[in-house]
Amino acid sequence: LVVLLDCCHSGEFLERNLIEKTLTAFISQRDYYFIAACRGFQQAYAKKSEQHSIFTTALLAGLSPENTNDRGQVTGDRLFDILTTELKGSGQEPIRMGWGRSITLINHNIQTQAQTFEVKEECPYQGLKAFEAEQKQFFFGRKQVVRKILAKLAQKPFVPIIGPSGSGKSSVVQAGLIPELDDRVWQILPQIKPGFQPLQELRAVLKVFFPGAKKERLLWELITKEPNPLPVILKHLTGAEKFLLVVDQFEELFTVSVAEQKQRFIELLTQVGEITDSRLKVVITMRSDFLESCSDYPSLNKLIENQLVLMPRITGVDLKETITEPAKLQGHSVEEGLLLKILEDVGKEPGYLPLMEFALTRLWEKRDQQKHQLTLEQYENFQGLTGALNLHAENVYLYEDYQQDCPTQKRNKQEKDWIEQIFLRLVRTGEGEKDTRQRQAKAELLAIAGNEQEQQQALNELLDEGLVKGRLLVAGKDEQGKAWIDLAHEALIESWERFREWRQKDRDLRRLSDRLADALREWLNKGENEKYLMQGGLLAEVRENWEKLEFLLSPQAKNFYQRSDAYEQHQIATLEKALTELRLREKAARVENLLTVQPLESLVLAIQTIGENQEKLPQQILAPVQNSLNQVTNKARVSIPLHGHEDYVNSVAISADGQIIVSGGFDRTVRLWNHQGLPLAEPFRGHQDYVSCATISANGQTIVSGDRDGTVRLWNRQGLSLAEPLRGHEGDVNSVAISTEGQTIVSGGDNGTVRLWNRQGLPLAEPFRGHEDYVWSVAISTDGQTIVSGGDDGTVQLWNRQGLLLAEPLRGHEGDVYSVAISADGQTIVSGGDDGTVRLWNRQGLPLAEPLRGHEHYVRSVAISADGQTIVSGSFDGTVRLWRGGWQGWLQVCCDRLRYHPIFTNPQTEEAKAACEVCRKYVWSKVSG
Repeated sequence: LVVLLDCCHSGEFLERNLIEKTLTAFISQRDYYFIAACRGFQQAYAKKSEQHSIFTTALLAGLSPENTNDRGQVTGDRLFDILTTELKGSGQEPIRMGWGRSITLINHNIQTQAQTFEVKEECPYQGLKAFEAEQKQFFFGRKQVVRKILAKLAQKPFVPIIGPSGSGKSSVVQAGLIPELDDRVWQILPQIKPGFQPLQELRAVLKVFFPGAKKERLLWELITKEPNPLPVILKHLTGAEKFLLVVDQFEELFTVSVAEQKQRFIELLTQVGEITDSRLKVVITMRSDFLESCSDYPSLNKLIENQLVLMPRITGVDLKETITEPAKLQGHSVEEGLLLKILEDVGKEPGYLPLMEFALTRLWEKRDQQKHQLTLEQYENFQGLTGALNLHAENVYLYEDYQQDCPTQKRNKQEKDWIEQIFLRLVRTGEGEKDTRQRQAKAELLAIAGNEQEQQQALNELLDEGLVKGRLLVAGKDEQGKAWIDLAHEALIESWERFREWRQKDRDLRRLSDRLADALREWLNKGENEKYLMQGGLLAEVRENWEKLEFLLSPQAKNFYQRSDAYEQHQIATLEKALTELRLREKAARVENLLTVQPLESLVLAIQTIGENQEKLPQQILAPVQNSLNQVTNKARVSIPLHGHEDYVNSVAISADGQIIVSGGFDRTVRLWNHQGLPLAEPFRGHQDYVSCATISANGQTIVSGDRDGTVRLWNRQGLSLAEPLRGHEGDVNSVAISTEGQTIVSGGDNGTVRLWNRQGLPLAEPFRGHEDYVWSVAISTDGQTIVSGGDDGTVQLWNRQGLLLAEPLRGHEGDVYSVAISADGQTIVSGGDDGTVRLWNRQGLPLAEPLRGHEHYVRSVAISADGQTIVSGSFDGTVRLWRGGWQGWLQVCCDRLRYHPIFTNPQTEEAKAACEVCRKYVWSKVSG
């Protein structure tokens, strides 16, 4: 059935899909052709001076003998091409719709002479490459498929082209469909493949319509998050009436694309089917063995059911034209015997088209130059349809001079090993025998050669000059400009025998390698977030097979595994640590519960618990464990009073080696003592008022003191002044400290400030302000970077050298904090105050133990030894006390109490035996040593 409609707005029937509803004759016809004189919004014109309208005039001319094909026929398609040309610029544009087979409108039966063509050297065959629009004149045999695609596009803007590997899906789109689309109406968007990140591929195509950073961000939001983004995207598509997006190798979505993008990509593409008269049309090509994978996606599955275009085998005249017509256009012929032999061989091979194209390409290269003919003799030399590709691939693999008829320059073992590794990286090992190609970044392939530049250069030359130039691989660049490499065609997977043998080896191992690569891509896509490292079963499989798997992996994949393995080990260790902590805390709670009812058992359990803590968590003795040990030793205090001062002792300090003690008091003297409480020198005299503070340098050679008259003084061990008094405070100097190297002096006073000085008495920074009133005490860490102060506002504060607070104020004392100290490692802070207690803190302000009690008046001064185990305090009760603080001291007291007790001399329980062993290991062996 043919309908030619010449009237105004005649295109309305096509553009609104009214034709089948309005003209019922079309429903019953399998072959029909409809041509309308103009679009639905246009008028059809006629000139008064002419007998016919401009459409009918062009129609009659198109049906004349001058416009027939080489068989004397005018077909519907040929007529439409003529009408389009004739009406160009007339103000009306003809449109058409066809269905079924080609329709011949008129046959003039004229005698035609055989057409001759100029002899040309350009090869009309494409080898393993797909035909592009530029080679459309050489593309034959798919007219019916192209018509079907056009018809499906007219029905809905989504067409899936499905066929087996090697059926010519890509070629039929590029060299068949696209040339049929009027470039005045259509803009063909760059073709994409899903690849690893299909959403990024889609963005790369569309971002030209979203110029500028702001609009590009909008595009990404639309692609990734907007529930219905296509209407907005379509509004941004400018420059053409219609747009075509081709997604080639759609099966990559199910083989290499990251899982989280797969669903979204399908949703975006299939949404075009829901938009009436969508300006964006989508054509996908996919291998038929992936149809089952589509069934999990209802929107895609429905479109495939209704819009599917299957790629049939090319047979008969179409197949013959595919072989002979390209050569004829170049002034060459195909020997009759060769044609018959190829037709015979094609029937035996599945996926024969790429093999045939490659064989014809090789035949063209070896054609008879005198006769301008492709010959059967050369075909047999190539070992037929399958042999041509296999023989060529073997030559490229074995020889550097593979292009010669008789190559002789053999490749070395290293090059052949590289080729094997490259080709195995370029396929994804499927279940059973179903393998697919997967492109790889060129940098990843070059990493096969290791880190040596010379080796990488050799591999790069092999890739470019050997495998790409040898047409086994193809190269390109992604949207970021990064080079990639891919198999020239999937036909290589089955047709190169050596490659097939490689693929049969270690298939399970290479499937595991592919899964690892998927996990690696996901991790990289997530910004290397540790949550996306390999975990669970996959990691266990990789670990189990690591020795066999390692050689298959890139350096990046190896690093990914090592990081995943380390992270899991860390997670396991963290879990084990948490469980250990839980057990220790439970035991510490039991110690406290037993203390009042079974003190002996409580003491044994406390020792055993601290030993377990030290054994399993040596870097972290838990606070509850320490507290429980502290409680069973009755706060673990051991004191030795030092007598000599004639009045209150205001300040004490201890040397780094714990052997020299300094004290200062109301009697205006500074005194030095040894560890047994004996004086080391005559009292230091010179202060005009009472000594409010004193300290000693790390090497024990410099003593610093401050007094009520606002001065700071420096002394040697003999009591001689080392410098002029340091002046600057307004009011009393309540506390002083000196850095380890003896160059920085810290002081605090009545005006609420902390000051830093050098030994010459010059300020090193602006006064530190933060306390609400008097600063009673200051200290400086061993590295000189942390200053601690305590004041009458009841807080302890931590500063850096610039006077900035390092933490929230440490609170706990009831009343003034008169003295502070900091351990050598900077982790333990000691304070003494108005409430008569000595307190231990960590840097976060949390108590490390119960307050140390014993003084009968407020604590005026505290100090801590270098090893953090001995704490000295001075009080208004006139005494200096030494405390054994920390779990080691407490443990020693507990162990010594039980050393000769029957529970240790003859332990009967497992807990008692474990506790006795703890004492031997951590206390008695060290004492005896």
